[in-house]
Formats: sequence, C-alpha cells, structure tokens
Amino acid sequence: MNIVLYYLSQFVIGGLMVVGITFLAKYVNPKYTGIIYALPAILIVAIIFVYLDCGLNISKSTLKSILIYEFTLVYFIFAFYLLLYKINFWWALALAFLSWSVIAFIIQLFLKS
Repeated sequence: MNIVLYYLSQFVIGGLMVVGITFLAKYVNPKYTGIIYALPAILIVAIIFVYLDCGLNISKSTLKSILIYEFTLVYFIFAFYLLLYKINFWWALALAFLSWSVIAFIIQLFLKS
C-alpha cells in the first residue's frame, strides 16, 4: 500500500470516529457518546495499525502502556468533570490536562526504572 494512502487512511478513520461521537452528542443523546467513546473501537483500529506497521512485539508493548495509562485517563475525566462545577470549561480543561500531564510524567519516571 502506498505510504501516503496508508497514513491518510489512519487520519480519516480517526477523524470519522471523532466526528461520529460529536454527531451523537449533538443530534442523538449525549449519554450515547460515553458508550461509544468507551468502546474499544479507537483502540482496536490504532492497535491494528501499530501491528501492521511495527509488528507483534511493539503491539504488545503498546497495549501494556495503554493499560497503565488508562488509569490516568480515568483521573483526567474525573478531574475535568469535577472542575466543571467550580470553574469555566476552558480553565477546567486546562487544569485537568495539566494535572494529568504531571501524573503521566511521574508514572513515566517510575516505569523507566
């Protein structure tokens, strides 16, 4: 497969997933966006492309890393949700992301040793 077409297909598939989730939130029901986002659809597509591009060992390492960092994702969602009750959307997003970054960095330091 042509390398440009390969990466373009990854971009289009990812973009369609984001647009689909946004469409559900706006026109169907926001509760379904959580269900769809929680599906491992993005993970499945991503890990297929990692496998095709890098092989089985890198795929296994990627899945191990995803398992560890999913806990930080849950933290981010929880922090963002709670901060929305205290401050405006953009500040809540920024603070949740900043705190997530610090936690992810700390985890990365421990995983290197």
